[in-house]
Amino acid sequence: MVVQMGQESPTPQNIKASVTHEKPPHKGPEKGHGLFYYLLLLFFFGSFVPYLITASITCSTVKHSFREQIFNHLISVRDIKKQELENYFLDKKAATHALATSPLIVQAAATFIEAFRQGGIEGNLYQEAEINYSRMFEEFCGAYGYYDILLADAEGNIVVSAKHLPVQGKNIFTTYADTPLAEAFTRGKSGINVGDMKWHDPYKGPALFISSPLIFRLTGERNVVGVLIAHINPLKINEIMSQRPGLGESGESYLVGQDLLMRSDSRFAQEPVVLKMKVDTVASREALAGQPNCKIIRDYRDKEVLSAYAALDVSEGIRWAIVAEIDKAEALNLEDVVSTRVAYLTAAMLPLWGIILFIFYRLIKSWQRREVVYGQQTTPPYGPKA
Repeated sequence: MVVQMGQESPTPQNIKASVTHEKPPHKGPEKGHGLFYYLLLLFFFGSFVPYLITASITCSTVKHSFREQIFNHLISVRDIKKQELENYFLDKKAATHALATSPLIVQAAATFIEAFRQGGIEGNLYQEAEINYSRMFEEFCGAYGYYDILLADAEGNIVVSAKHLPVQGKNIFTTYADTPLAEAFTRGKSGINVGDMKWHDPYKGPALFISSPLIFRLTGERNVVGVLIAHINPLKINEIMSQRPGLGESGESYLVGQDLLMRSDSRFAQEPVVLKMKVDTVASREALAGQPNCKIIRDYRDKEVLSAYAALDVSEGIRWAIVAEIDKAEALNLEDVVSTRVAYLTAAMLPLWGIILFIFYRLIKSWQRREVVYGQQTTPPYGPKA
């Protein structure tokens, strides 16, 4: 070996020192760790993230579908009950108008009015009129489902009560001024009309009257001899509103007047609340303002509910709010079930994904070892020997 001038001849000690003090170049993270990180990122962005996005979209779609279905049902309940009440009032108005214009009823009313003027309800003429006609009024009252039928003359004297209640023989303006009965008489003189439901002391409860002029036609002329006032039984309205088809354990429908007081009973109250309980909610106010809608609000019990509401025009100038509701906790229970099941499924799949990731990692590492071993051999492992 030729050694150039000025250079030190390599010795084993020099070679050893060179090998000992020379630092290997920096190679970064080990190859196995890098592979694991790559697989983890591939799993995260290629499988887990798409799964979460798909599951979230599916859950949102299912929840929206559930909510829309419940709101549609509430709207259906609201509209059906609204139609029932409108038909009920139309039927009662038609029946009241038919009675008030019936020649038989008008003739009986004229007889009672004349008898009352001559001797009051204790006079002979009045007693004779009762014998001839009182049975007829009782039958009409039962047939049309009225609580009572009243006939009043033009001065406001109540000359007939089908149920023979204490109001008979009294004057409306002197005895029952500022009552729904006085309002019904005043409205009834101008045409058939439905009054608002209000508290009426003579009946010790809520009262709702339909009134119509008593028209007596003589020689072709139209003469109003008095007013027929039909007292509607509020129990029928409660019966319509208390039916809860498909409203579950917490659903109900109810009516609210313009004074924000109940016009039907609450299923959650232990006693009657008509004209006693105030309902000042988003649903009652928007419905009375003529803004039908359905949304999640807080009801009169301060509970979150799904509510569908609209206005019910009982008569000219008289509007009620009709509301159908169900507790949010019950209505959206299926949403919680879906979310919970998706969460459980995700938690159950995480170990499975981990196992699959580990298996792929081990397989790739095994393949890499084989390539390294084969690459270091000078001859094929199964080839002929040199």
